[in-house]
Amino acid sequence: MPRVTSAHDASLPPVFRHTAARRAHLDQGNLLRSLTLVINKIPGGINLGQGVCDLDSPKPLLEGAKRCIDGGDRQLYTPYAGLPELRTAIANKLRRHNGLDYGPENVAVTSGSSGAFFAAGMTLLEPGDEVILFEPFYSYHWTTVPLFGATPVPVPLDPATGAFDLAAFHKRLTPRTRAVVVNTPGNPSGKVWTQSELQQLGEALDGSNVMVLTDEVYEYMCFDGTRHVSPASVASLRERTLTMNSFSKTYSITGWRIGFLAGPAAIVEKCGIVFDQMEVCASRPMQRGVQAALEQLPESYYADLQISYGKKRDMFCAALADAGFRFRKPEGAYYVLADYGDVFGELQPHPAVLRMIERIKLNAVPGHLFFGDPTGVRSMRFQFAVEVPVLEEACRRLRSLR
Repeated sequence: MPRVTSAHDASLPPVFRHTAARRAHLDQGNLLRSLTLVINKIPGGINLGQGVCDLDSPKPLLEGAKRCIDGGDRQLYTPYAGLPELRTAIANKLRRHNGLDYGPENVAVTSGSSGAFFAAGMTLLEPGDEVILFEPFYSYHWTTVPLFGATPVPVPLDPATGAFDLAAFHKRLTPRTRAVVVNTPGNPSGKVWTQSELQQLGEALDGSNVMVLTDEVYEYMCFDGTRHVSPASVASLRERTLTMNSFSKTYSITGWRIGFLAGPAAIVEKCGIVFDQMEVCASRPMQRGVQAALEQLPESYYADLQISYGKKRDMFCAALADAGFRFRKPEGAYYVLADYGDVFGELQPHPAVLRMIERIKLNAVPGHLFFGDPTGVRSMRFQFAVEVPVLEEACRRLRSLR
């Protein structure tokens, strides 16, 4: 196994000074988390960086978890693939909302979509494999792929429209390509993949052995009549797709870490066995809470969620535009990736965010984290998953930049 010595190894005891090469890129630090620590120390600071989803969670979910904690359920491990009742509830949700004809055997519960992604990668990827990510990509996908021994490969979406660029995709598709990651609705871009685009992707992969790994955590946040389409529901992708999702954003429980992966039963079982080695099982009380939410919440909950986020998007985008930022209005999710060139000039993204914190006590995520080659990137990502009074104050501060 290749080894490297990191810049910080001199501070470690000698026996620990050699670390695995596959995680060396993580020594660069995590700006998303470090900037959260910066803004949290500032009185009156507003964090629109890390997407923590600072909203109230639905009552049935909280009551379901509490019943378990209070003794309505024994505090034991669950099966590694999750509680049977929760797997059934997820399968019912996938049939009802996603058009996927799955049963509980097609579902494994994990610790968030990140746990699902890691279990899938450890199950399916070999050292030397290549994994295509559409740019701008979710930064944790980019930094996780090397931990599998695989290489992340960026394929840019059309910068003006966010559309899938079939020609650019074909240029990066090689015999070493083993997987393609589709994040829809997308973080940080807000892109929602269309049925036609997904069909094109399936046709481009026809005859290959390339898997499609999805991240659909923002599925209930699509705006202006845009519809979320699960890649696995598209005929040309059905047999090669592993769906990953989480309840963190839908139910505002980012710290609960409950998600799932879904797909053909045989491969879901193998991923579940790997997850067993990773974490044994997801938290039992949290599983019970999500189960109660899936079983009890009315359909209006999801419709209201979409309407609420749509209003917040419009409010926030208006303020960004007034402040001089340039951006493509997101079709989904709760992020805006905005060019700040007319506001902070040619500052690099990290210094630009620090300048904004200094001037208006408002945080964002440096945009270069979402690109394979950060050269020339002059953008930052904002999230608007906060209570309305907080968002209104953030909008006021942004407008004060002019």
